[in-house]
Amino acid sequence: MAFLTKGLGVLMILSGIAAMVLLMVTPLFHDGSPDYPAWRALNYVMAVMVAASLLIAGKWKYLLRRSEPGSASTLDVIRVNAVFLGTIVLTMWFFWEWFWTLNPESETGDAVTSHLIYFPLVDALYVVITLTIGGRLWCEAGGETAG
Repeated sequence: MAFLTKGLGVLMILSGIAAMVLLMVTPLFHDGSPDYPAWRALNYVMAVMVAASLLIAGKWKYLLRRSEPGSASTLDVIRVNAVFLGTIVLTMWFFWEWFWTLNPESETGDAVTSHLIYFPLVDALYVVITLTIGGRLWCEAGGETAG
């Protein structure tokens, strides 16, 4: 089980890094059209990682609620709740935007403008959530821990 946990952590970290790099370099190579082929491919990976993040954050929230009262530190409660709520927001925004872009007729006028505004926010939140969850999964599976 530790192997699967560590593997999922690595996949989340790699997809988060890929989204971060692509977010920063897209303006350098984008031709101005409403089509973003690199993002279209990465969005499928991101959809799986967003769903996995929601399940993992939900599991952590559930385990926190089932723990003995007073056994978790205040910092742990804040961390788990912040990741859980951030993942809920990410899930709603990501799938709302992604399903919108899957409809070819939606890529006109104001829809293109809204994608230019919302998707960078979604991508930035995605990077934060996947790097946080991926790092914690890595550590839980016996990887090296940060001091």
